[in-house]
Amino acid sequence: MFRKFRIGLAQKMIIGYIVIILLPTLLIGSFYYKQMHNNAVKDYATNREYLIQQVGSTFLMNLSQIEMIHDMFQTNRTLSGLLSGKYTTASDQVYVYLKDLVPLFAFYKNSSTYIDRIRVYKLNPDVLNLGASIVDSASTIAPEVDKLKLGEGYWLQQIVDNSPDALQLTYYKKLYNEDFTQEIGVLEIRLKQNFVSSLLHSNDPNGANAHYFYVTDKNNVLGTNLITVSNPAIPLSDDDEEQILSSIKMPQPYQYFEASSGELLMNKFEVPKMAATIMALTPTDELFQRTNSLVRWYVLVIAVLLIILSGAYFFIFSTLVQRILKLGRHMRKNLLTRYDEDRGSDEVAFLVSSYNAMVSHNDEMMRKINVSQLRQKEAAYLALQAQINPHFIYNGLEAIRMAAEENDDPDVAKMLYALGQSIRYSLSRSNHARLKDELSHIRSYLEIYKVRMEERLQYDIVVRDETLLLRECPRFIIQPLVENAIIHGISKCSKTGMLHIEAWLEGDLAIVEIRDNGVGMTPEQLDMMRRKLDGEIGPPESDKPGGIGVMNVHERMISQFGPAYGLQITSELGEGTTVTLHIPRKGEST
Repeated sequence: MFRKFRIGLAQKMIIGYIVIILLPTLLIGSFYYKQMHNNAVKDYATNREYLIQQVGSTFLMNLSQIEMIHDMFQTNRTLSGLLSGKYTTASDQVYVYLKDLVPLFAFYKNSSTYIDRIRVYKLNPDVLNLGASIVDSASTIAPEVDKLKLGEGYWLQQIVDNSPDALQLTYYKKLYNEDFTQEIGVLEIRLKQNFVSSLLHSNDPNGANAHYFYVTDKNNVLGTNLITVSNPAIPLSDDDEEQILSSIKMPQPYQYFEASSGELLMNKFEVPKMAATIMALTPTDELFQRTNSLVRWYVLVIAVLLIILSGAYFFIFSTLVQRILKLGRHMRKNLLTRYDEDRGSDEVAFLVSSYNAMVSHNDEMMRKINVSQLRQKEAAYLALQAQINPHFIYNGLEAIRMAAEENDDPDVAKMLYALGQSIRYSLSRSNHARLKDELSHIRSYLEIYKVRMEERLQYDIVVRDETLLLRECPRFIIQPLVENAIIHGISKCSKTGMLHIEAWLEGDLAIVEIRDNGVGMTPEQLDMMRRKLDGEIGPPESDKPGGIGVMNVHERMISQFGPAYGLQITSELGEGTTVTLHIPRKGEST
């Protein structure tokens, strides 16, 4: 019989290491050497393409931002009024120009470092030439501008000289009156000559060796097809330019081609609104040299490391196996108890710390479960207590009221009854109530105030249509308005205050009017209050609680029913204030 041959785990790992890792690495490494080189080049080209597309997106975004300046000028009522002839005298024209339009032109010119000039060519001969910003329509404007339709813009492209910053871009778009029924001028935004080159290089910091060209279709207004927009320019022969112009129409995102100066990587992005393409050419000689050198060093280092690791592998592996087996024996005998090992921070130590963390986490979870159970019991107790306390207060007030009646103190009894009804009304968890219940709450609320103010406060509540009492409305929607009328209106005058609350129907709309004969408001105060309600100015200050109450009701009405159902306020100084609510039928809000 053959004796069974046994190989230890360490020996198996060494054999497996040589057969599975070392030999295949040496054999296949040489085969993949070229592929690694090609992948490095491809990755570089892909990353370069991504960067170029990002640069292109930034370029197009800057053009769009410049185009949007037209919208600001088109919607400026002062400018449209001036160009439409609204201001007939020279003094008025100069005044509005200096006051409103000079800051407008200066702001948008300074909003971008690339804008050289913003100018409006007027069509109305009665409008003065105002500085360099508003002038007569120039005969030098491109004829394409006259053909523009409503909403269309035109980018004029011009070559100023032979420098890399020679490309001049100017944007034109017509201006119309407020009704868009008449042309009143043409907006011109001229960019600086270095716009294209500086924008490209500022957004491509890693492309210092890239050379940018502005490529246009044949028979264009520039009279040429290839414009250099970077400095220094890469030398290109006529054959190179022909090859570029033919390759730029191909669908590939990037291409390599041989030029007279060496191999070049070509990336591009299109500018449709100018019928042009911006192209980046990057020499690849330095890239290939660096890639080949890195690949050779990489292979050499891997070979040396494989030799060194082969000698040290057995010792390291044996140590790791012993530590893992020791941890396994502990886990079998002492599950969910900590394992102490005074070792370094290697993988096995990480495994040990992970096991100990799992044990600690398990202990923490058990503790949290116990705490959670205690908190659930406490929350249930507090919820029960929260339900008992308001009812206890209400019942206590009712007992005091009955005692006051027995002691022949009707004012105290009446006030306690009203207070008890108010507390009872507030116990409901619903956000809505019938108008009947809301008005009943208001009566209780006013009765409390009457005990305090006596004959200085009189009120009446009139409901013209009894069906209104069943109409649903937001809870506590009227009380802040009543409180505001008393505190800021009636209490500030010496005469007897009268608060009139009236409800009636207009179609399917319930109208609730709260009117007082208090101090009222001045026209300026009324205007400020209406502007606050419309959101034109900030909310009231903290020392004006009445304003906060009105704003709260206004915002609740808008949130509940829509913008058309905000508060309406009228007031006259010394006569009083009227606040009107419009409550639609449920389901009919807008």
